[in-house]
Amino acid sequence: MNTMKIDARHDGDRPAPLRRSGAAAAVAAAMALAMVVGGCAAKSATPQTTAVPGEVHDTSLDRVKKAGVLLWGADVVGGIPYVYEDPQHKGQYTGFEMDIAKGIAASLGVRLQLVVKAWDTLIPELQRGSFDMAMNGIEDTPERAQIVRFSEPYYIYSQQITVRRDTKGIATLEDLKGKRVATLSGTAAEDILRSTPGVQPVINPEIIYSYRDLADGKVDAVLLDKPIAVAYGATNPKLMNVGESFNEGRYVIVFRTEDRALSEAVNAAIEQMKSSGELKKIYEKYGLMDVHQQRIQVL
Repeated sequence: MNTMKIDARHDGDRPAPLRRSGAAAAVAAAMALAMVVGGCAAKSATPQTTAVPGEVHDTSLDRVKKAGVLLWGADVVGGIPYVYEDPQHKGQYTGFEMDIAKGIAASLGVRLQLVVKAWDTLIPELQRGSFDMAMNGIEDTPERAQIVRFSEPYYIYSQQITVRRDTKGIATLEDLKGKRVATLSGTAAEDILRSTPGVQPVINPEIIYSYRDLADGKVDAVLLDKPIAVAYGATNPKLMNVGESFNEGRYVIVFRTEDRALSEAVNAAIEQMKSSGELKKIYEKYGLMDVHQQRIQVL
């Protein structure tokens, strides 16, 4: 397994995760935060603009290059296969998103620094200025499009149901009606469960809690993105993934809305990784390459 020892800034006093009741609540909270914090972002990641009549000069890319570091926000708790601490090498991180982030930083000619935050707080922390970009299995939902800027998609995911090995009669979304189904807060899976009549969603702030509760018999199933289900459902002897995955979606990197120059440079880096075959190699390395990736020209 290829690992990289990088600077990792951990969140000592981790803020309480946002337990949202729906997408609108998350958008409202993030918009409120953006209004409150305004120009109080951390100096290293604060957007700088130059006032020109009729024009706002975007210096986001210049800011990163001048600092010599790309600050990347992600959650490493239960982060397999995205980004997680290598159990054999304390302080070193691995995962398919780590490999992508390394490629992006190399393309920009800067070093990479991982800023560890709780998953539910990534977008508020981005808006607060804690880092330059967030990449952590974040879906390009319409609600998020109102408050952040998206990169081009770097991975196509789908939803996967996981149950205990002794479970019978659950293989589709319809089968989850009347069941307690765990998932991660702020995800497309949460939206699906909340919009499906008869399902009892159990929302958790971290991935590992959902699969732990399933193994302990506290819930009847878990619904989460396929890469997560492959890492946690398929590898747990008490659990199994069932049925065909459904509801395709796209993972994107998110930026502050004003950081256009930085987002365009990151898009160029992703395109180069696609055309060179590097992105395909990363997905093959972690067992994530499938036909769905053809939709974004990862061939």
